[in-house]
Amino acid sequence: MATRAAKESAQAVAANPATVFSTATLHKRYGWSALLFFMLMGLALEGLLGFKSEEFLLDPLRRELWSLAHFHGALLALVNLVYAQRADDLPVNQRRIASGLLVTGSILMPLGFFLGGLSHPEGDPGIGIFLVPIGALMLVYAIGSQAIAAWKS
Repeated sequence: MATRAAKESAQAVAANPATVFSTATLHKRYGWSALLFFMLMGLALEGLLGFKSEEFLLDPLRRELWSLAHFHGALLALVNLVYAQRADDLPVNQRRIASGLLVTGSILMPLGFFLGGLSHPEGDPGIGIFLVPIGALMLVYAIGSQAIAAWKS
């Protein structure tokens, strides 16, 4: 029965190959989209500075955290584009886990910085900052897996 389902799945993919895409495609799509988004975020931050937005200029913690969100988001977009080139170095089951963690961590880390600066008590980041270490652990696993695979090959 499992063989029949596998044959039907293979026939469906052969009939419409656009329905299935590789890990590399996922990371290329995420990487380019995120790079565009975070470049636009950088332009928005420059606009806040240029137009001398009081909410932005008079809150140094917000400025720092939003700048960190912009920087980490753009950097992680580039990491995803590099990962797309080497994603197939990992075994399939490990690739699926590492890929998911890389994309999720690439979203959580800049989001945590942004939310931490959005609304916060005096001198401390907002509660959204707790997303940063969660995203960082996901990224460490994904990139560590790829580093180990690179040493094995």
